[in-house]
Amino acid sequence: MSLNKYTLDRFEGDYAIFLKRPDEVEQLLIHRFDIDVELEQGAIVEITDTGEGYHFYVLHEEKQQAENRIKALMEKLKKK
Repeated sequence: MSLNKYTLDRFEGDYAIFLKRPDEVEQLLIHRFDIDVELEQGAIVEITDTGEGYHFYVLHEEKQQAENRIKALMEKLKKK
């Protein structure tokens, strides 16, 4: 059983495309049928591969922190 953090990048057809954190280079494709929680683009989740399927835990606080960092960077860029 392995546990990793991912960002939901997008949905393509029947698949969700997750990017492994923190580098977000490595992709993980999971069929929508195998996702047992409601997710939206940009969600940060811990995904456990149980060997028989996946378990998802949504990290709401980490997503909010990431959004706050992005907003702060955007504001900094606007002021330049």
